[in-house]
Amino acid sequence: MKAKTTSSCPICSAEIAFDWETKEIPHFGEALIIAGVCDACGFKLSDTILLSQGDPVRYAITIEEVADLNARVIRSTSGTIRLPELGIDVEPGPASEAYISNVEGVLQRVRDIVLFATRSARDAGAEENVCRGEWIIERIDRAMEGVGPLTLILEDPLGNSAIVSEKAISTRLTPEECEDLKTGMIILDSAA
Repeated sequence: MKAKTTSSCPICSAEIAFDWETKEIPHFGEALIIAGVCDACGFKLSDTILLSQGDPVRYAITIEEVADLNARVIRSTSGTIRLPELGIDVEPGPASEAYISNVEGVLQRVRDIVLFATRSARDAGAEENVCRGEWIIERIDRAMEGVGPLTLILEDPLGNSAIVSEKAISTRLTPEECEDLKTGMIILDSAA
């Protein structure tokens, strides 16, 4: 289904046209894709909203060798990534984006964030945080060389995320576990 609507640009208030389209996306289900560009100021908006929902799920994989880095990671906008040995949780927020990567790509994303935070801590003179950041970066680097173990956990209360690997262990999340997870979006409960 395709549609087009117009609205006011949030930057310059000129009229902006938005294209809306629903598509079936492998591993994610049905999604609404929205895109628009303001001809007056160049403001761009693109978003993908998942319209389907699966069973709440947790995937876990232990990274022990280089081959484990190739496992496919499908993270929806409601997925939480955890690296428990490092004390790292990457929770979804309002601007959370879905992506398909592999374990190595996820580790590189986390490494980049920790590297930035470590540099900022160094500039602020927070030596304890610098030491912690350097330790995390070293641990990620070792995992990316196949020296582990390091556990990657992906939890999704809406069931739209996955780790695709024979080594990945999948378990269903309980309602209590789901209550503690962020979704990155507003969820309307029609039963309430």
